[in-house]
Amino acid sequence: MLQPARRRSGKTAGLFIAGSAAFIFSVLYNGLVHLVVLGSANRQMEPLRRADFSSKIWISLAGTLAVSFLFTGIYVLFSREKNVRTGAFFGLLFGLAAAVLVDLNQYVIYPLPFALAAAWSFFGVIEFTLLGAIVGSIMRNKA
Repeated sequence: MLQPARRRSGKTAGLFIAGSAAFIFSVLYNGLVHLVVLGSANRQMEPLRRADFSSKIWISLAGTLAVSFLFTGIYVLFSREKNVRTGAFFGLLFGLAAAVLVDLNQYVIYPLPFALAAAWSFFGVIEFTLLGAIVGSIMRNKA
Protein backbone atom coordinates (compact mmCIF):
# COMPACT_ATOMS: atom_id res chain seq x y z
CA MET A 1 0.00 0.00 0.00
CA LEU A 2 2.91 2.40 0.56
CA GLN A 3 4.41 1.68 -2.86
CA PRO A 4 1.97 3.82 -4.91
CA ALA A 5 2.45 6.72 -2.48
CA ARG A 6 6.20 6.56 -3.04
CA ARG A 7 5.75 6.58 -6.78
CA ARG A 8 3.42 9.54 -6.55
CA SER A 9 5.76 11.52 -4.30
CA GLY A 10 8.63 10.76 -6.69
CA LYS A 11 6.54 11.99 -9.60
CA THR A 12 5.49 15.07 -7.62
CA ALA A 13 9.12 15.83 -6.84
CA GLY A 14 9.97 15.38 -10.52
CA LEU A 15 7.16 17.75 -11.53
CA PHE A 16 8.41 20.33 -9.03
CA ILE A 17 12.00 20.02 -10.26
CA ALA A 18 11.01 20.13 -13.94
CA GLY A 19 8.60 23.04 -13.44
CA SER A 20 11.20 24.96 -11.45
CA ALA A 21 13.87 24.30 -14.09
CA ALA A 22 11.43 25.46 -16.77
CA PHE A 23 10.74 28.68 -14.86
CA ILE A 24 14.43 29.45 -14.28
CA PHE A 25 15.25 28.74 -17.92
CA SER A 26 12.37 30.92 -19.15
CA VAL A 27 13.35 33.89 -17.00
CA LEU A 28 17.00 33.70 -18.11
CA TYR A 29 16.13 33.05 -21.77
CA ASN A 30 13.62 35.91 -21.91
CA GLY A 31 16.07 38.25 -20.22
CA LEU A 32 18.69 37.42 -22.83
CA VAL A 33 16.30 37.69 -25.77
CA HIS A 34 14.29 40.76 -24.76
CA LEU A 35 16.99 42.81 -23.03
CA VAL A 36 20.01 41.92 -25.18
CA VAL A 37 19.13 40.39 -28.56
CA LEU A 38 15.93 42.40 -29.18
CA GLY A 39 16.70 45.18 -26.72
CA SER A 40 16.78 48.10 -29.15
CA ALA A 41 13.66 46.93 -31.00
CA ASN A 42 11.80 46.40 -27.73
CA ARG A 43 12.86 49.85 -26.49
CA GLN A 44 11.12 51.38 -29.54
CA MET A 45 7.86 49.96 -28.18
CA GLU A 46 8.20 51.70 -24.78
CA PRO A 47 5.63 54.40 -25.64
CA LEU A 48 3.02 51.62 -25.88
CA ARG A 49 3.83 50.30 -22.39
CA ARG A 50 1.97 51.13 -19.22
CA ALA A 51 3.45 54.05 -17.29
CA ASP A 52 3.65 51.79 -14.21
CA PHE A 53 5.15 48.84 -16.10
CA SER A 54 7.98 48.29 -13.61
CA SER A 55 5.61 48.01 -10.66
CA LYS A 56 3.69 45.26 -12.48
CA ILE A 57 6.68 43.07 -13.42
CA TRP A 58 5.67 40.62 -10.68
CA ILE A 59 2.57 39.78 -12.75
CA SER A 60 4.78 38.83 -15.67
CA LEU A 61 6.91 36.63 -13.40
CA ALA A 62 3.80 35.00 -11.91
CA GLY A 63 2.53 34.32 -15.44
CA THR A 64 5.87 32.79 -16.41
CA LEU A 65 5.75 30.61 -13.29
CA ALA A 66 2.21 29.49 -14.14
CA VAL A 67 3.08 28.71 -17.77
CA SER A 68 6.19 26.79 -16.66
CA PHE A 69 4.16 24.48 -14.42
CA LEU A 70 1.21 24.22 -16.84
CA PHE A 71 3.60 23.30 -19.67
CA THR A 72 5.26 20.68 -17.47
CA GLY A 73 1.96 19.27 -16.22
CA ILE A 74 0.40 19.02 -19.68
CA TYR A 75 3.52 17.31 -21.01
CA VAL A 76 3.60 14.79 -18.16
CA LEU A 77 -0.13 14.04 -18.34
CA PHE A 78 -0.48 13.68 -22.09
CA SER A 79 2.87 12.42 -23.36
CA ARG A 80 3.14 8.64 -23.31
CA GLU A 81 6.81 8.55 -24.22
CA LYS A 82 8.82 11.01 -22.17
CA ASN A 83 12.31 11.90 -23.36
CA VAL A 84 14.26 14.81 -24.81
CA ARG A 85 12.99 14.25 -28.35
CA THR A 86 9.29 14.08 -27.50
CA GLY A 87 9.72 16.96 -25.07
CA ALA A 88 11.30 19.11 -27.78
CA PHE A 89 8.54 18.18 -30.24
CA PHE A 90 5.86 18.99 -27.66
CA GLY A 91 7.62 22.30 -26.99
CA LEU A 92 7.75 23.07 -30.72
CA LEU A 93 4.00 22.53 -31.07
CA PHE A 94 3.27 24.46 -27.87
CA GLY A 95 5.50 27.31 -29.09
CA LEU A 96 3.78 27.44 -32.48
CA ALA A 97 0.38 27.60 -30.78
CA ALA A 98 1.60 30.37 -28.47
CA ALA A 99 3.05 32.30 -31.44
CA VAL A 100 -0.28 32.23 -33.24
CA LEU A 101 -2.37 32.99 -30.14
CA VAL A 102 -0.15 35.68 -28.63
CA ASP A 103 2.31 37.27 -31.06
CA LEU A 104 0.10 37.27 -34.14
CA ASN A 105 -2.77 38.80 -32.18
CA GLN A 106 -0.49 41.43 -30.65
CA TYR A 107 0.61 42.39 -34.17
CA VAL A 108 -3.04 42.75 -35.21
CA ILE A 109 -4.11 44.73 -32.12
CA TYR A 110 -1.11 47.02 -31.53
CA PRO A 111 0.93 49.10 -33.97
CA LEU A 112 3.95 46.78 -33.86
CA PRO A 113 6.43 46.35 -36.69
CA PHE A 114 5.85 42.95 -38.30
CA ALA A 115 9.57 42.15 -37.98
CA LEU A 116 9.35 42.55 -34.19
CA ALA A 117 6.25 40.36 -33.87
CA ALA A 118 7.94 37.77 -36.12
CA ALA A 119 11.09 37.88 -33.96
CA TRP A 120 9.00 37.42 -30.80
CA SER A 121 7.33 34.42 -32.45
CA PHE A 122 10.62 32.92 -33.62
CA PHE A 123 12.33 33.26 -30.24
CA GLY A 124 9.21 32.02 -28.47
CA VAL A 125 9.12 28.85 -30.55
CA ILE A 126 12.82 28.30 -29.83
CA GLU A 127 12.19 28.91 -26.12
CA PHE A 128 9.38 26.35 -25.88
CA THR A 129 11.31 23.80 -27.95
CA LEU A 130 14.27 24.08 -25.56
CA LEU A 131 11.89 24.11 -22.60
CA GLY A 132 10.38 20.85 -23.84
CA ALA A 133 13.81 19.28 -24.17
CA ILE A 134 14.65 20.31 -20.60
CA VAL A 135 11.35 19.01 -19.17
CA GLY A 136 11.61 15.84 -21.28
CA SER A 137 15.10 15.14 -19.97
CA ILE A 138 13.99 15.59 -16.35
CA MET A 139 10.72 13.66 -16.66
CA ARG A 140 11.98 10.93 -19.01
CA ASN A 141 10.63 7.40 -18.76
CA LYS A 142 12.82 5.06 -16.84
CA ALA A 143 14.20 2.29 -19.04
